[in-house]
Amino acid sequence: MTDVAVVGDTGALLAAYAGEEPDHDACLKALRTVGHLVISPLVLAELDHLAHRTLGAAMAMRVLDDIIDRCAIGRFEVPEVGAHLATARAVMRQYPDLDIGLTDAINVALAAEFRTDAVLTVDRRHFRAIRPLTNHKAFRLLPDDLDG
Repeated sequence: MTDVAVVGDTGALLAAYAGEEPDHDACLKALRTVGHLVISPLVLAELDHLAHRTLGAAMAMRVLDDIIDRCAIGRFEVPEVGAHLATARAVMRQYPDLDIGLTDAINVALAAEFRTDAVLTVDRRHFRAIRPLTNHKAFRLLPDDLDG
């Protein structure tokens, strides 16, 4: 998994950093296998908000520090997403019954940009239903599909 870009989603990142989350152990294990994690600015904002609300300001700052440190060594990347807004809107329109938000739709667009089918997520409902914009048949959801 270390040679494949993985798109990070809010819930899985929160679970990886928050020990009391139900998927903590699995998400932390999956995060440790990722060589290059792509985190959209939308996910980063959601994660910061949820970390402040559920973990407190000090832990939220530690999460941000960790992400900054990993960006500095190239393990994480926070790309610009403005060029992906039209693609994200098309994804949202393609799946009207799923009520996909912009953050998930941007993650789909980023997966296409980075030519990956791997998403670190606990949002099984959306990412099992959405098809990648690449030649991949389906998204691989980490941690669920880690051994698959």
